[in-house]
Amino acid sequence: MQESSVLDLENLCGVDPLVNTFCELISYDTKADPDSTTVPSSVGQLRFGAYLLSAINKLGLKGVQDNNGVVSVSIPASEGMENVKSLCLLAHMDTAPDKSGADIKPALVKNYDGSGIRLANSLVIDESVSCALKEFKGQDIIVTDGNTLLGADDKAGIAILLRLMHEICVDSNLKHGPLKIIFSVDEEIGKSTDHLSVSDIDCNYGVTVDGTKEGELDIATFNAYGAVVNFKGRSVHTAVAYKTLHNALMIANEFINMLPASQRPETTLGDEGFYHIHDLSGSTDSATLKMIIRDFTKEGMEQRLETVRSIISFLNNRYSKDTVDAKFTFQYANMADVLKDHEDYISLIKDAYKDAGVKVSLNKVRGGTDGSNLSNRGLPTPNIFTGGLNCHGPYECLVVSSFNKAYSVVRNLVTSMHKLS
Repeated sequence: MQESSVLDLENLCGVDPLVNTFCELISYDTKADPDSTTVPSSVGQLRFGAYLLSAINKLGLKGVQDNNGVVSVSIPASEGMENVKSLCLLAHMDTAPDKSGADIKPALVKNYDGSGIRLANSLVIDESVSCALKEFKGQDIIVTDGNTLLGADDKAGIAILLRLMHEICVDSNLKHGPLKIIFSVDEEIGKSTDHLSVSDIDCNYGVTVDGTKEGELDIATFNAYGAVVNFKGRSVHTAVAYKTLHNALMIANEFINMLPASQRPETTLGDEGFYHIHDLSGSTDSATLKMIIRDFTKEGMEQRLETVRSIISFLNNRYSKDTVDAKFTFQYANMADVLKDHEDYISLIKDAYKDAGVKVSLNKVRGGTDGSNLSNRGLPTPNIFTGGLNCHGPYECLVVSSFNKAYSVVRNLVTSMHKLS
């Protein structure tokens, strides 16, 4: 069993500027709050945005932070590159609400030996937690102490874009077309693109730096809906409950059991969609269930929505009218339907991977990215890896070599946009 070292990470920060920047960024708690009514959902994102704005302005660039907390900067093209297709690069400031993002204590596993990694609080990262881990034997890996998430999702992406801006400012040989860099808010709770306008971005192409394993190029995502299902019961004294009591919690349980058991997140993979119940609360009198519904095709999504509606209809016929009702909320659409019409751009990104010594793996994300909605609003926006693994929890880690390769991919893309006609 291998353990990590804080001192080894401090030493690495002294020689790797990208890692040093990342470790500075994760000191900010930017955990999103799904129950908040403010924008952004947490004050930590505003504070972090102010820090980023200061860092951008110190480079001599003119950043802005809007009323929603979104930070952006427009970078004019290098001389002679004014007519190159414009590119928007995006990363998000918030971290997932699944685990604390406060007081993160990172450490380094040097030359990972392929065994399990024991975190400071005795949690273990091994193949049972992360099947991808074995692919990075011999690499340096940044981990947490096991009490928080790491924040690589997506402060690794932010670090890459900050490093890019620094290089643009100090290296006159780094030629590029018109660029816009955006640090968005509340991506982890599905609200980031609510605060982004494609017309205001005003770019030909986009790319999010928010992926995971080295080599992955995300060109497809789920179609996504959320649903809130309400159950109305009939509460009577249990002494006289025979054939009169309608227990809202038990009706909710019937609803859950009528969903296909083979179509849950834990029983599906690849191209398979799912139904996922993530919250249930209530009493005999009333209950509320929250769920998400995912499918890669529009036709599949319509069938899934119809399945839920049919179950609701069955239960209303069984008990009484209006016993069950649901509100469906569209969340995002598969970006593959848009990106398939931009093969020249995807080919350019593939070349950026190859030039960085990275083998490209076209990936269908079993989730969504900012690019899902941006692509469907007219800004073709695939997603590039960062090197992070096991996001949203205490097992999150960041492969240092992959992290640096991700930066090289982004830099290569920026400097090759002139190849697009």
